Amino acid sequence: MRSENYEMWEPKHANRSNYMRCPKSLCTIDPLITTWTREECCVCNAKPKWEVPSDKTVKLQVEYIRRNGKAEIIDKNIKNDYLSVHHSHGFLTKLPINICKFSNIVTIDMKYNEISEIGNISCLLFLDTLNLSYNRIHNIGNDTFHGLSYLRVLNVAHNGLKTLEPAAITRADLQIFHVDISHNNLKTVEFSNMISETDFCTIDFTSNKIKEIVNTNNFKIDRNKIYHGGSVELTGNSFSKFIDFEKLGISEISILGKVFDYSFIMPDTKWDCDCHIEPFLELAEKVIKNVWKDYFNMSCWNPPEYRGKVITDIVKDDDLDILICNLTNKDKCPKNCYCFYQPKEKRTVVNCTSAELIQLPLYVPEGKNLTLILKNNSIENFENRTYLGNISILDISNNKLQRIKPGSLSNLHQDISLNLAGNKLTTLPREVQTLNPCRTRFGRVTIDCNCENIWIKDWITNRKLQQCRNISEYLCRINNDIIPAEDVSFDDMCQKLTSYTLLIVLSVLSTLVVVVSSFLFMFRYECLLLKRKWLARKSGDIQTYDAFISFNEENDKLRQWILKFLTNELEVAGYRIFVPCRDLIPGTIKEEQLLENIMKSRTYIIFLCDRYNIGGDQWIDMEWKYIWHHFKTNLDRNILVINYDYVNTYVNIDPRLRAFVRLGYDIDFSNRNNKFIRKLKKRLGSPLISPLDTRSFINFTNLEFVHRRLGLNNGNTSNKTNMEQFVLPGAVGDE
Repeated sequence: MRSENYEMWEPKHANRSNYMRCPKSLCTIDPLITTWTREECCVCNAKPKWEVPSDKTVKLQVEYIRRNGKAEIIDKNIKNDYLSVHHSHGFLTKLPINICKFSNIVTIDMKYNEISEIGNISCLLFLDTLNLSYNRIHNIGNDTFHGLSYLRVLNVAHNGLKTLEPAAITRADLQIFHVDISHNNLKTVEFSNMISETDFCTIDFTSNKIKEIVNTNNFKIDRNKIYHGGSVELTGNSFSKFIDFEKLGISEISILGKVFDYSFIMPDTKWDCDCHIEPFLELAEKVIKNVWKDYFNMSCWNPPEYRGKVITDIVKDDDLDILICNLTNKDKCPKNCYCFYQPKEKRTVVNCTSAELIQLPLYVPEGKNLTLILKNNSIENFENRTYLGNISILDISNNKLQRIKPGSLSNLHQDISLNLAGNKLTTLPREVQTLNPCRTRFGRVTIDCNCENIWIKDWITNRKLQQCRNISEYLCRINNDIIPAEDVSFDDMCQKLTSYTLLIVLSVLSTLVVVVSSFLFMFRYECLLLKRKWLARKSGDIQTYDAFISFNEENDKLRQWILKFLTNELEVAGYRIFVPCRDLIPGTIKEEQLLENIMKSRTYIIFLCDRYNIGGDQWIDMEWKYIWHHFKTNLDRNILVINYDYVNTYVNIDPRLRAFVRLGYDIDFSNRNNKFIRKLKKRLGSPLISPLDTRSFINFTNLEFVHRRLGLNNGNTSNKTNMEQFVLPGAVGDE
């Protein structure tokens, strides 16, 4: 070819200034005839200037220095800008050991040798062509060609190559136009070795064992960069599964547009036309048409029923729904069931027709849009399962379903397509009313109707079942009569049950009223005391005495203790005390005096013993009657019960006094030391007047009468007030 047919060409996206020559006639492009651009033509057909019009390089000689294939280049002080090394059909095991001394080598052709590794050749800064085909190189690292920014042609075909590390031939500092890695043993190819930011002509992976394009270094196409591309030849490999673009970092079809200028040539691939190929066929036929230049020759190999079917016809005929992926037990497909994923409908189908099931499957493949077909089995109970909320279609027709477990339907979507025809249901749970009856097929179902499922009539009416009455027929069985559910009235279903229920309710209420009334009557006084505890107390009429003491005067020891000790302790402390046996004036009407002084007293101290208020003493009975009446009608009055004889609630005493003991309002007399007096004073509260005023109040004119009653003038004039003089029944000593 004459030199004038070449012209200087400077690649737009590669560092090849001033030395590349492009064939002028070949790369003068007519846009009406070809889709190539001049730039693309020159990338594939340009030559370096030392090859135009013929090879001007000086060829170096190689000399073996060891029988193991070690060699070196003979140095003859050759001075030339362009050197080349050609040594084929030899037994070199490595590149010549002194090759770095010749940094201006532009071509290395050492095909048909025994070279097993390339070694470090970053010293060859101007290397343009490297042909190491037909050698024994098994691995190429991503730093093997580091620094070779002028490398334009790389041929490592027929080497038994097993590993090509990510970006080994497309790294940013490389600009290789022609790469031949054909006829090797690669089983996978890195996506990053197929995509380059600079132009290239071909990357040839023909006749390897490639089954999959992988992305182990998580390479991602940068939206902000331009990938100029070229042709990637993948013919003669072992592909079957369509390329999973998401694993390659392409999650959107718009990103795939970044490699529109690429051609992925794989015409003989035996494609599995399954769910993996469907998403991108559905998104954009034009995109795939641009990316695969032989797009219209792509055809299915599997499944057998679609073998030979052209992929374009699948899109054209709108048959994308045939592209499915079968699921196995590893994917949780139940035994004897057929499961598949169908991306066109975005659903997972589990078909367990006639699978000899006796219950709902415990698990199914995961998915948010499940179609579960369970017809023609022996399932008796509809139970809750975790996957029910993901089901859009459920067919459980022609089973032995007798019971739907309450709560199991609550997880279903309201608009689920549900088929329960051909079963033995006689009851329906209330959750059924949340379903759309026009999408719920029960077939002909006879229900034992009663008040508990009267909602069925409302459900049918409110959902306008008339629009789809041919889907299901709901019948009610009432007293052996079969009536259409929409014709059943409330009276038909609930009359007898209502009477029976009303009778039960009234009986329960009556029993409850009797029990409560009996309880309130039995504890009426306790309730009164508890009620008074929370009511506000306001002072009523004028009160003269702080306390009125009521006790059995026939008990000599108790009487002496009260008159000699208790009254003295309280009156010294400022309390005004009225004791009937001491303070009643002789010759007056006793009943009137008792009533008058009870009315004038603020607190009533009752000494409770086994002979108090049992009907044996009319005056004790009278005192207690007036005390209780005045206590009940005046909130400012108080009763203090001193349990003298340790009377319990089982003793035959007045029920009003028993109420004090039951509620623990009594004071235990066994605690009769200073603690007892302090506790009594605390319950009495502050005196009505001061202690000084109390002294002038004592009625000394009655003292002789009192002494006579007490029988204390027996010659003993001592006025002992020590409590130890009186040993009373029940005394247990100081605590």
